[in-house]
Amino acid sequence: MSDDRLLADSVDIGLIHLDHEGRIRLWNRWIAQRATRPAAEAEGLTLVEAFGKHIDPRLNLVVREAIDFGWTARLSHALHPMPLPLFPPGSDRTQRMMQAIDVTPTHDGTRRSCLLQVRDVTETVHREALLKQQAHQLRNDLLRLSRAQEELQRSEMRFRELARQAPAGLFEADADARCTFLNERCEQLLGRELAQVAGSPWPEFLPLADQDRIRDRWQLAVKSATRFSEEFRYIHPSGRTLWLRAEAGALRDHHGQIRGFIGTIVDITEFHERASRNEFRANHDSLTGQLNRDHFERHLRSAISGAREVTERVALLFIDLDDFKLINDTHGHQAGDTVLKVVAYRVRRVVRAEDRVARYGGDEFAVLLYEAGDTRTLASIVGKIAHAVAMPINLGHCHVRIGCSIGMAVFPDDAQDLNGLLSHADLRMYDTKRGRAARPGLPPATP
Repeated sequence: MSDDRLLADSVDIGLIHLDHEGRIRLWNRWIAQRATRPAAEAEGLTLVEAFGKHIDPRLNLVVREAIDFGWTARLSHALHPMPLPLFPPGSDRTQRMMQAIDVTPTHDGTRRSCLLQVRDVTETVHREALLKQQAHQLRNDLLRLSRAQEELQRSEMRFRELARQAPAGLFEADADARCTFLNERCEQLLGRELAQVAGSPWPEFLPLADQDRIRDRWQLAVKSATRFSEEFRYIHPSGRTLWLRAEAGALRDHHGQIRGFIGTIVDITEFHERASRNEFRANHDSLTGQLNRDHFERHLRSAISGAREVTERVALLFIDLDDFKLINDTHGHQAGDTVLKVVAYRVRRVVRAEDRVARYGGDEFAVLLYEAGDTRTLASIVGKIAHAVAMPINLGHCHVRIGCSIGMAVFPDDAQDLNGLLSHADLRMYDTKRGRAARPGLPPATP
């Protein structure tokens, strides 16, 4: 048994690796136990062949998107609780286990495949249901407090004990958003005790950019007597930036008037950062960090639409590195990767912050220039890019130099739509390259 197989079988989650055709290449022990199908039978089959037709069709869709387009996805238990027919080991197989499935594209250098990570979230769902049940009980307890003054002390002790044991941060605030109660977990999340926040509306402790939005949402919840539910940034006193989610339901007095809210605060920083990373990976080139082709074309299409409405000019540059293959052949692909990263960095430094730079494919880059100036200005930018690219690049053991061929197309002068601009810039780039080929340039330097 290979080390990869031993490692896959030792983890406490399900792993299924699908090749570019959607056929199973890895089926670890965790999956085999819950699908009651050994790896020897499953490997080589498709998901439908391995599990039958009793799988959520959305899983097949996101698997194809991962293999065809490199998109990541998650089937969360909240929306897709049981995508695969998996059952707890030793059960009577009458009730599927609840699952969360992460679908991640992988690449072996030639073809794209994908990895399914399956987690049993049955216990998590039960705990969440229990927490919601506890929160509902807390609300009922608070309503009874306002109606039965003689039971105040007993009811308060019950609430404090439940709040102390709650895994989430619990808070209570009046209609003006001034906190009247924080449990221990909430104080830990905020890094502040109740006495430090009680005198001011809690949105005032958020970053300035978020204060107005959260304050408006709170006031709307008060006026409409609806549930408050928002995500926001929070600067912890230690200096860390957190992402928190607050959900609260209304508390009413004897006359049915809103007198405040009680709710929960949870730390969603890890989830938010993971979502941001996934979004970045989906829209950017993994080597250079610049936009990928699809995301760049979306920006270009939007720029054309905006420029058409306000009669502005937009410029598209295609940049192709000259003799890049020679660097790979002479110094290796790692050196080629270094050259691509340095070129991307230099091009990004030449253009403005609002302009867009993309690795369009291989050794080709594309630049989108908003509010393009006149011909002289554009020619100056092209010259600066060519000069920046041609500067020596340190590979550690030597320096190399590489030239580039640049083709430019301007909206609306050269074309009126995206495909026209792309075609025009591509043709001009190849015209430039043929012209450079007729005039031998500077080859990459040797050690």
